[in-house]
Amino acid sequence: MWAARPPADITCVISALRGGAVLSRWKANRELVSEGNVSAVRLVPGVGLVLLVVCGLCAGQSLGDAARQDRQQKKASGTTAKKVYTTDNMNPPSPAKGPQDLSGNWNFTHFDDRFQGWITLSQSGSTLQGTWHTSSGKSEPDTRVTGTVDGAAVTLCRSLGENQQNYTLTLSTDGNRLDGFGDGYFLHHTNLNMTRSGVAKPATAPPNTTR
Repeated sequence: MWAARPPADITCVISALRGGAVLSRWKANRELVSEGNVSAVRLVPGVGLVLLVVCGLCAGQSLGDAARQDRQQKKASGTTAKKVYTTDNMNPPSPAKGPQDLSGNWNFTHFDDRFQGWITLSQSGSTLQGTWHTSSGKSEPDTRVTGTVDGAAVTLCRSLGENQQNYTLTLSTDGNRLDGFGDGYFLHHTNLNMTRSGVAKPATAPPNTTR
């Protein structure tokens, strides 16, 4: 015996209900999938922003390290700005000065002021020649004097016949005094002090080479 079939209307209603359930499930899944996609799309810009910040920090740190290394290298090498000198800020060289001119008359005291007189000198270049005249302390003829000038160092040689007296003197900064000592004939480190005189004093007699 065959079982009774449900009426055609009931079958259509069941099919419709089943189709609606499937359609509802499909829509739900589609909404879930759509929500997942939206979340993913929203997530991507956030991740990108984080990456950009991290890269910026790394780049800033690298530039800072490079700057520090550059400063350390400059300090280590000691590189400093050097001033450039030109002819505008340099003084011209001073012209060379010749020897001090000692030409003229010089009053002297000699042998602890026992003898006094004057010496007349004539200078040519660094060479001196002149006459020694003793005016007090003893009576003696005028004698010939020669010498040299080397800056402030002055030497005099007094000829007494075949004998000589040699004097080593120092010229003062103003060029008006000569002070030093003599050795030689009748002398042993004996003082001689000379002062430039403004008045010419002629020798009383021509220079002699003999006593």
